[in-house]
Amino acid sequence: MTNIERKQLVPTLAAVDLDGLLGYYQKQMREEAFFYLHKRGITEETAQQYRMGFEIGKIGFYVDQNQLGDYFEHRVIVPIRNYEGEIVDLIGRSIDNREPKYKALYGVDQYLFNYSALEESDEVVLCNGIFDVLTLNQVKVPAICVPDFGVFKEQHLALFADKRVYICMGNDESGRRESTRIEALLREHGNETYIISLPETIRDINDLFVRAQNPAETFLSLVSQSVEEATLAPVAPDIKNSTVYLEEYMKRFRGQVANLRTGFAKLDTQLFGGFGNGLYLLAGVGAVGKSMLLKQIADQLAADGTPVVFVSWDMTNFELWSRSIARIIGIEPQKVLGGKVEPEQVAEANKQYAKISKMLWMVECTMDTTLDQVAASIERIAVNVGKEPVIFIDHLQRIPVTNGKSPLTWQQQQAAIAYTLKQWSREWNCPIIAATAIELGQDNVPDSVQASADVVMIMQPVKSDDEQQQAISLVLTKNRNGTIGNIPLIFHNDRALFTE
Repeated sequence: MTNIERKQLVPTLAAVDLDGLLGYYQKQMREEAFFYLHKRGITEETAQQYRMGFEIGKIGFYVDQNQLGDYFEHRVIVPIRNYEGEIVDLIGRSIDNREPKYKALYGVDQYLFNYSALEESDEVVLCNGIFDVLTLNQVKVPAICVPDFGVFKEQHLALFADKRVYICMGNDESGRRESTRIEALLREHGNETYIISLPETIRDINDLFVRAQNPAETFLSLVSQSVEEATLAPVAPDIKNSTVYLEEYMKRFRGQVANLRTGFAKLDTQLFGGFGNGLYLLAGVGAVGKSMLLKQIADQLAADGTPVVFVSWDMTNFELWSRSIARIIGIEPQKVLGGKVEPEQVAEANKQYAKISKMLWMVECTMDTTLDQVAASIERIAVNVGKEPVIFIDHLQRIPVTNGKSPLTWQQQQAAIAYTLKQWSREWNCPIIAATAIELGQDNVPDSVQASADVVMIMQPVKSDDEQQQAISLVLTKNRNGTIGNIPLIFHNDRALFTE
């Protein structure tokens, strides 16, 4: 795969002696690091047991030169080990207010932190983060977590075979939703599971142990309570989710839904404020402008400071860049593609594009590039940025399908890809906007494909004699979070621009 990203992320795995590097960081442990750990309730003995380190940030080398230097400046550092005990990653937690709070060297997320707890006990607490695990370890409670930048995935399920799992994620809306999601996965796998509910105002397990008078007794009481509730009511009533529902409603009532604006006011209104988490399909016949519209919206989001990953099996990165440059200049894309614009004009437009590209990662794919490879790249980018990006996919029909035991029909392949993208959006809690082609005369995508989508938008050209302006009806045929409707757009071919 050709993965052309705007920045080099981290050195290659072979470029760094992680064990030696961790030893260096261990020698940097000092009063300010221990003071932070003490505030979090973590003892010096625990820091030594887990080989925690610190970076004071006084060495002037940079990651882009394959040297680490101040990459972990003012962070306590925790090693992540594989299941053979070898160090495969380092995570730094800032001790001040700098973002992101957690910063990984590589973003290796297939391994669980403190995996040995699973080997030593038939029951385990699946926690929200590393400090929760360290906290419980100090009171001899077996606990594990996915490293703080990662999420629990189906690939982790096999590790929990025949285990009783107590799930305790963050005590907020997203944490409660994540607990419910993980419990559903584990129960499908045959595990006995319990969700531990923390008291109001308590953020997580570590916060409970810092603030409670008798934290160990309080926590074990909460564990017992979760078991008792599940025993008395094997099928839990929906009252357990009522707090989540009320939180979601109050956010909407106050207009606090953090949806991402598309740059088209009428479309944002139809989408209840813009893109939320979920799968959005943008469909249309060939050459109607799907890629152009996707890139315009992607550029708008990136310009607003939202991290964006644009994945294309259809166009090269240069072709997509050319369309953005043409839009900035206000000329036809063909002139940029054909080298018919003065270099000074393109250079000036490229300066404006640089502001967009700071939050834009372009992933150029070939027909050999699989979705798994793309997912790995996206996760690595998310680790570097510190948050999940908005993902654009161009387009569905060109994505290769991994060969299974039995051949799939064309529609089954597209349905399988759409389902995978939907699972990504749920797992990463982000919007995914994917282009898909429909045949001339069709007015919608196949039912099996749109079944996975939250929103389906169809680009329908309107007959016009104007060669420079093409009227487009953007028809929402499915909208789980709002109403369906028709949004009139105009594509200005002479300016490479869509307007309402």
